[in-house]
Amino acid sequence: MDFDHYQGETVRLADSNDTAHELVPMLGLGAHVGELLLAQQRYLSESLVAETSKGMVGRELGMVLRWSALLAHVNGLTLKSIAHDNLIKVDKRARSLDFPGIAALPAQTAILSLAEYAELAAQTDQEITAGVDPLSLSVPMLGLAGEVGALLVEEKKRYRRDSQVKNWRGFVGIELGDLLWYTATVARHAGLRLEEVAERDLARAARASSLSTDDVEQKASFDEGFPATERVPRQLHVRFQERTVNGQAVVTMTLLAATPNAFPDGPIPRGAAKFQGFKVGESLGNQVTDNSRRVDAYRYHDAIHFGFLAVLGWSPNLRGLLRVKRKSNSVIDETEDGARAIFAEEGIAAILAKQATLCRQFEAPNLVPENLLDFIALVVEDLEVSSLPYRLWREAISQGFTVMRQLSEGGGGYVLADLNARSLQYSKFPFST
Repeated sequence: MDFDHYQGETVRLADSNDTAHELVPMLGLGAHVGELLLAQQRYLSESLVAETSKGMVGRELGMVLRWSALLAHVNGLTLKSIAHDNLIKVDKRARSLDFPGIAALPAQTAILSLAEYAELAAQTDQEITAGVDPLSLSVPMLGLAGEVGALLVEEKKRYRRDSQVKNWRGFVGIELGDLLWYTATVARHAGLRLEEVAERDLARAARASSLSTDDVEQKASFDEGFPATERVPRQLHVRFQERTVNGQAVVTMTLLAATPNAFPDGPIPRGAAKFQGFKVGESLGNQVTDNSRRVDAYRYHDAIHFGFLAVLGWSPNLRGLLRVKRKSNSVIDETEDGARAIFAEEGIAAILAKQATLCRQFEAPNLVPENLLDFIALVVEDLEVSSLPYRLWREAISQGFTVMRQLSEGGGGYVLADLNARSLQYSKFPFST
């Protein structure tokens, strides 16, 4: 992958706010270089194993590359020209120190790939060990911190109107060139390939992007093509009813309508006291309390699962309650509809519930922080839902928590999950279905 392609994709996938002002990518650089230093500090203090540290370094280096590309873009610069100029600079410096320089510098007009740049930059690295000495890895990391620090200090001086830099664009280009060199060097010392770091980060940026794709928009559900008796209804109407038992609030769910309904006569016996399907008019799952010493809205947390189901078309938990697991495919039944997937979803819901207090209860999709979505992506990386972008996760979380809050404030009510419309709605009164 060449620098022009990488920068073009990075800019295309970026949120408009990321390029509205150069301070945004500058702060992004500072934040992720800081995370790199934290990973290295934890590694040196032996609180991280080598492979975990390597994974964190790769992720943060990808973000450093991304913010470098966006900062260059904001200042009308290209990473390609920055990389070419940097190779000339580091070659000259290496030779001045009687250190072998770059065997053959590429022409300024030549297409330059990230892999080629990393290989050429390595020829000027005086610390030749790679993936062996943690202290050798610390040197380029400190260099990264120094270059970002220089950018931030000079930006501060510009705001204070006492900067001595006359050519700001040229200054940024030089500092980004040094940043690029240190990024490539950190990658090499950590046993990573710069091009792979960039490719993985682009894939991550694509998931996080607000840009929609036809595949995502047209995807109806993960059970399309399965028998009707193994598909979640496209629309579910559920009543949440609260009552007090022994001084404790208890919530029960009742399925009022399902469209389409593959079980008009109720569940189908599957032998050995097992059944497939649901019955409209009966309870869905067990009664739920807050399961906590303090009273909160968690007794209505099934709304979070309905948010996942309505917007993502995914909820192993509700698929289990409705008894529409995909038994016709043993692999899907075990890996996607089984206990591990259910536990993963419940864990995500519990963590979101704790984080919601810090994020205004996710009342809007943009209040779901990206680092939280990164964690969710890690949890579901082996599940079918991992294919969906952060945009849909934000919608699912926001809609689920909005309805959960409305249920709590109303002391119960009615919920309509519409998988085709990717929407979850609340009403104090029954919906017309």
